Amino acid sequence: MPNFESYSHATLYDLCDSAALVNVLHPYPFIQGEIFAVCAAPEIPMPEVWLPWVIDNKNQLTSEKQADQLTDLLMKLLQWQLKEMSDEHIVLPQGVTFEGDTSKQSPLSLWCQGMLFGHAQLEPVWKDAWNKMQITDQQTMLQLQKDLSHCLYMFTTFADIPLAISQAESRGNDQLLKVLPKIFLSFPQTLETYVGLSGRLVDFLPNQFETFAKD
Repeated sequence: MPNFESYSHATLYDLCDSAALVNVLHPYPFIQGEIFAVCAAPEIPMPEVWLPWVIDNKNQLTSEKQADQLTDLLMKLLQWQLKEMSDEHIVLPQGVTFEGDTSKQSPLSLWCQGMLFGHAQLEPVWKDAWNKMQITDQQTMLQLQKDLSHCLYMFTTFADIPLAISQAESRGNDQLLKVLPKIFLSFPQTLETYVGLSGRLVDFLPNQFETFAKD
């Protein structure tokens, strides 16, 4: 039985793994990645925008009670993640790490897939923030954009390791699998960089940490 950060995390895990919802919701690590992306966005979307992202498009919740319970849990996890970020405790969830598992269904790959899905949905928000930042120093802007590209490359690599290996081999690099453990050592820094980039942009959009912070 995995360890969990809170009772709400454990409850969501059980829901995602339950017979009633296992084919309705995205996997638990995927949803955690989505929530991370939502919390790290320069402008946090309203709940009605991002809450449906946790549901597989092929299926629907079967009852209002299920929907209410899920909404309550997701909002608690959002508040928890926001608190972690505001405390500068930016880490992968418990049980999400790289131990040589190259499956697309590993917790780390699923987390990265959810993270990238959330970022893709929020790309207009990121672009709007870039446009409003109006940095006069072109070199600074280029460096920030380079940093974001590096973060997304890291997430993409671990979201689908077999594909990343295949693409590397096509470019003449047959060592990626061997160096993945070393690359993963920089994953914590990547998370901090990603959130830090949002922090650089958030001053140019409404600060919604307070909007969604727990009372």
